[in-house]
Amino acid sequence: MQFSNQIPHLVKEIVEGQGYVVLPDLVTPTEAKTARDLVLQLASQERQTGELVIQQAKERLYGLIYKGEIFRKLVQHPTVLSLIKAILGEDLILGGFSAHILHPQAERMGVHVDYPYWAMRSPYFLYPILEIQVIWLVEDFTEENGAPLFAPGSQKLATKPNLQQFEQTSQKITGKAGSAIISHGLCWHDTSVNSTDTSRVSILGNYTPQYIHPLENHFFAYQAEVIEQASPELKQLLRHSWRSSQNQIFAMKNFCHEL
Repeated sequence: MQFSNQIPHLVKEIVEGQGYVVLPDLVTPTEAKTARDLVLQLASQERQTGELVIQQAKERLYGLIYKGEIFRKLVQHPTVLSLIKAILGEDLILGGFSAHILHPQAERMGVHVDYPYWAMRSPYFLYPILEIQVIWLVEDFTEENGAPLFAPGSQKLATKPNLQQFEQTSQKITGKAGSAIISHGLCWHDTSVNSTDTSRVSILGNYTPQYIHPLENHFFAYQAEVIEQASPELKQLLRHSWRSSQNQIFAMKNFCHEL
């Protein structure tokens, strides 16, 4: 498995180092383009139906799991999951999986930490770690097209972002299509301005321990055939394999029932 012998180093970099790593060439440029083209096609359709989430020159497309096989491949990429499991544990779940479109002249999103941290009061606690984010580069991220900004080491502060400090320390993360940025949920970050004349697309994965309420409702627009054909890994990410018509409570995997 690609990067398998680097997992301990990558974990240390995310948790104790700069708070993020960039893994290149996880999927081919062709696969990345397939994902990008499908996002733009779906966004065009949902723009007409009013389903697309629009904020000025930025758009968000949700429910990707049911909208294309390429998305299901990305969300359970073995290298990515191996790294995240080394941080969060084996029983992680998918908090959210969506596409983010920055159209030409899209302004910065705003400096933030990721869910569930932004739904909590600051200062936060460092352990246990509650979220790891994956940003899939489905096209080249450049200095001009809205590549994300990260403040190295800010996850160790465990606080909501200090804007002045962010502006002084943040770095723009560029990379080639097919790469992924994997970051600690507490690491301060933002999008930069898309100053090009082309829309820039990314796909965002939010992974959490099983006891965190998911950011997105994965049963919205549920498609039974997708779940029937899903791998055990994907079923776990969606918590589908933990549902039971026999139990009165929503059980957690490996949860102790002998207390």
